[in-house]
Amino acid sequence: MADPISNPLQPFINLVQANMALLSKYAMSPEAMTQAMAQMQAAMTQGPGAAKSMPQPATVFAELAQGMMENYTRFMSELTQSGMSFMTPRSR
Repeated sequence: MADPISNPLQPFINLVQANMALLSKYAMSPEAMTQAMAQMQAAMTQGPGAAKSMPQPATVFAELAQGMMENYTRFMSELTQSGMSFMTPRSR
C-alpha cells in the first residue's frame, strides 16, 4: 500500500480496493450466499417478524456493513493525514 501523504489520490484508491475486496469476499463465499438465501426465504415465508428473530450481528448484511464502515473510517483517517501533509511546510 502506497503512502497516502505522497499521493493525494491514494486514500480514494485504498477505499475502492478495500470495498472491492470486501464485496468480492461476500459475492464468492458459498457460506455467505447460503446464509443470505436462508434469511431471505425466512423473511418471505414468515413475514416481517422473521428478521427480528435472527440475531442481528450474525447476518451477512450486518457484517458487510460493518466492513464497509471500517473501510470508510480508514479512508477518512488517510484523507485527513494527506490533507494535513499539504498544510505542513516542506524543506527543500
